[in-house]
Amino acid sequence: MRPTITALILTTLLGSGAASALDRPRHLNDAIRSQKRIASARPDSAGVLNDLGNLLTLAGRLEEAEEAYRQALAVAPDDSTTHYNLALMLRLDGRRRQAVRELERAVELDPDDAWGHYQLGVMLEEKDKSARAARHFARAFVLDPSLTEFENNPQLLDSDRTTRAMMRAYQDRVARAERAPRQ
Repeated sequence: MRPTITALILTTLLGSGAASALDRPRHLNDAIRSQKRIASARPDSAGVLNDLGNLLTLAGRLEEAEEAYRQALAVAPDDSTTHYNLALMLRLDGRRRQAVRELERAVELDPDDAWGHYQLGVMLEEKDKSARAARHFARAFVLDPSLTEFENNPQLLDSDRTTRAMMRAYQDRVARAERAPRQ
C-alpha cells in the first residue's frame, strides 16, 4: 500500500507530535465540506469515506474522523488502507492498543505494506515490544528500502530500534541476492 498524501502528512505529524492550527492546510475546512458533500452523494464509496476521515483527522476532529473510517470499513471491511489510516488516528487519540490492532489487521490484509509494517514497529516499540518492533521495521525496510532514508521517513530519528532493523534488512537482501537462480 502506498500512503496517500494525507496519510504521509498524518505520519509526519505523528512523528513530531500533534499539529497546531498553524500547521494545518489553509483550505482544510473547505476541503472537508466538499468531501462531506461527495460522501453524501456516494455513501457506499469506502475511498471517499476514508479520504473524509483523513481530512477530519488533519483538522483534529477525531471523533468525526473515526466515524468516517468506521463507515468506510462497514462498506469495505478488508480495505487495508482504511485500517492503516484508522490506526494513525487512534494513535493520535491516545488509543494505542486499538491502533496496534488496526495496524496488525492492515498488514494481515496487505503483507507487502511497508508503511504498515513500519508504523506497527513504531507502536510496538512504544509498548516495549522491541523484538516484535524490530521484525516489523526490518520487514518494512526489505519491502521499501527508501524508508531507511531520512528524506522519505523523518521518523527514523524517533526510534532506538531502526538501526538494528536496517542491518537485519540489509542481511536479508544480501542473503536473497546470494541465492543463484535455477536454470
